Amino acid sequence: MNLLEALALPVLFLWFVGLLLTFFRRDLEPHWKFFFFLVFCFYMVQFFPEFWLGVSRFQLSPKAEFRLWISFLGPAVYVFLFFLWPLVLIRIYYSASNQLSKTLIPALAYGTVVYWALFFLWSFYSKEINDWLNSILTIQSK
Repeated sequence: MNLLEALALPVLFLWFVGLLLTFFRRDLEPHWKFFFFLVFCFYMVQFFPEFWLGVSRFQLSPKAEFRLWISFLGPAVYVFLFFLWPLVLIRIYYSASNQLSKTLIPALAYGTVVYWALFFLWSFYSKEINDWLNSILTIQSK
């Protein structure tokens, strides 16, 4: 199973929630709300097979699906940071506001270091972490 198949359901669900929240904003013009809706529909159609596969897996075993989402969050953040860093560096260079650079640089740097620490902990203690997650999800499902 690849990253897209594992995370299509939670990402599209979060996107849907975000879309609903933007519909309630009064300061956004209607044509932007319509554009956001069209973009969501495009991705929903584009990734519908993966989304529907996630829905069927969730209906069969929600506990296993939650565990799958958690296990694929690490690689998803890894790919996200890989694309985000060059864009942020370019944005920092072209930023007219010095305040943006002073807040964005530490947030991204500390966030990346925390991710790396969690990644190395996961790589060394993955069995123990998986057992702990399994015990948490088993307790909550009773």
